[in-house]
Parts: sequence; structure tokens; C-alpha cells
Amino acid sequence: MPQLAVCNLAGEKVGQVEVSDEIFGVAMHEALVHQAVTTADSRRKRHAGSKKRRSEVVTSGAKIWRQKGLGRARHRDRGAPLFVGGGKAHAPKPRAGNKKMPKRMRRKALFCALSEAARRGGITVIEGVEMDQPRTKTIVAMLDALRIDADRVLLMLSPDEMADENILKSCRNVPNLHLRQSPHLNTRDVLWADEIIFTQAALAPLAALVGEE
Repeated sequence: MPQLAVCNLAGEKVGQVEVSDEIFGVAMHEALVHQAVTTADSRRKRHAGSKKRRSEVVTSGAKIWRQKGLGRARHRDRGAPLFVGGGKAHAPKPRAGNKKMPKRMRRKALFCALSEAARRGGITVIEGVEMDQPRTKTIVAMLDALRIDADRVLLMLSPDEMADENILKSCRNVPNLHLRQSPHLNTRDVLWADEIIFTQAALAPLAALVGEE
């Protein structure tokens, strides 16, 4: 099983933790990862385009000209897409993201991305974050001690740590640090982040995803 070094808040290695092969030891599958990212992006987009269709434009309803005797094609009313002021054929309407992906495929793509991040050394595990009072300097000092100077840092916390107001208030003023509650992570988040920090308590909810239907 793969092993990741565990550090304390001072940046010192204090041990190692075994992680699942099914999460951090998966071969890269670029097509699957790409599909997961495009699916996530589709759901983030706001498809707000809206045009009127033929049945929605206001016209008289009378035939534009008589049917016979003019040598012209037969037409009904000015609401047809052919005419100026008519409705638009196949008009867009506001809708939610239209891409879908089975859960197993999403999970596999997430594990591929996490495995790739682990292989390039982009994942750090720390013992935990415990604070008696909000103090941003403690978080900044932790990042400095871990030698993390990336523009986009993702800190994964357990549900209990995420509920700690002292931790939330300490992290929110660090501009390059973004919090997520484990296991609520997707492939796009992993690829977006330059560095990912897991607390030891945050690894357990992630491991529970393996084999989950």
C-alpha cells in the first residue's frame, strides 16, 4: 500500500500513514478525468440564454398573403422563423447543466487525479489542526513550515474540524488557502489545486468512498 509522510504544524515529519491503493495508487486515465471535469464545468455554468419560439411571439395569426394566385410559397403567419419578427427555430431556454456521469466513473476519475497528485508530490498529510482561538498567523506559519508557497492550496478537513469556528476564522484570511470538507471533493478541485493538504482525520471519510455504491 502507498505511504504518505505525516507532518506536524512545525513542518517536521512525525510518521507515515498507509493509504488505500484504490485511491492513491490508480493509473492515470486521461479520457475519464477529462469527462469528469467537463461534467463538473457543465453543472457550474449558467445556461441562461432565452429566445422566443414561434408559439411565443405575438402576431395577428392571419395568413401573410392568400394561398393561391400570387406564385409565392404557401405561408401561414408572420410568427414563422422565416420572417423578421418571427420566432426563433430551436430557441434556447434556461436550463441546468446537461452533462451527467455515473457515480462509479466520477469516483474513478477522482482517484486517478488524487493518485497523480500523490505521484508528483502535491499531497501533504498533517496530524491535525487544533486551535483554542482564531489566529491566522498560526495557519500562515504552518504553510511556511511545510514549505508550501503555491497560488492555490486546498486544505481538506474532517467534518469535526470543519465545524470548528476557530479553524474557519483562522483560514479565511489566507488568500491562497481554500477549505473543503472530506470527502466532498471532485476531480476538478484536485486538478485546480497546486497543493493539497489532508489532515489525518480527513483521510478516513475519503477511504470510505472505496466500494461505496
